[in-house]
Amino acid sequence: MQQFPQLVRQLIKQTMGQPPNLLYRRLEDALQQGRKVWLETNNDSFSGIPIHLDREFVELLSLAGPDEDESDDSSYKSTTWLLRLARIEAIAYPTEHWPAERFDNLLAEDGTISEPEE
Repeated sequence: MQQFPQLVRQLIKQTMGQPPNLLYRRLEDALQQGRKVWLETNNDSFSGIPIHLDREFVELLSLAGPDEDESDDSSYKSTTWLLRLARIEAIAYPTEHWPAERFDNLLAEDGTISEPEE
């Protein structure tokens, strides 16, 4: 009867698979938030908004505005990249943009920035 708990643990492990790694979690967050990401592979780099994600692939939608040279064509172009997660070497994503004034105010409140002495 002791084999039953081991069997249950093994079935749960097979069903759930490996826990998601940090790359997967960041891509999942970008997918949920609709944020643009930049991905680096061994040979190339890609950017776009994730539109699909599973354990093996991520699909990125990349939009490009009209070129300045083609002033008569105001259409937008889209490219969808399907990338194997195992081929991704790095990911970059925006976290938050702060104006310099806000950052300085936070540091001043913390006492990190000292006022210039006269």
